[in-house]
Amino acid sequence: MNKKKGLIKSLLLLLLLVLLWNSFRTSIFEAVTVQKISENEMTVINFDNIERTITVPMDMSKLIEENKEYTILYDKRVFDKYRLRSIKP
Repeated sequence: MNKKKGLIKSLLLLLLLVLLWNSFRTSIFEAVTVQKISENEMTVINFDNIERTITVPMDMSKLIEENKEYTILYDKRVFDKYRLRSIKP
């Protein structure tokens, strides 16, 4: 019985930690210039001259042109990288 209670408490704690981590997500929408694009990330500069490296979900190197302006939406979570959600010319 104690083993079952310990397992349930551990699962509840894990669920609480995942929910807490997910709640600290910030979505950012901004206009940027793409500086460099590779298979799994791209480097962008926004209009405040802040450079960021953003993880992309798939190889977009053939779809996105360097030194062009795009409007992007990306997420940032605690202890995680920036992750691209959408991009538009």
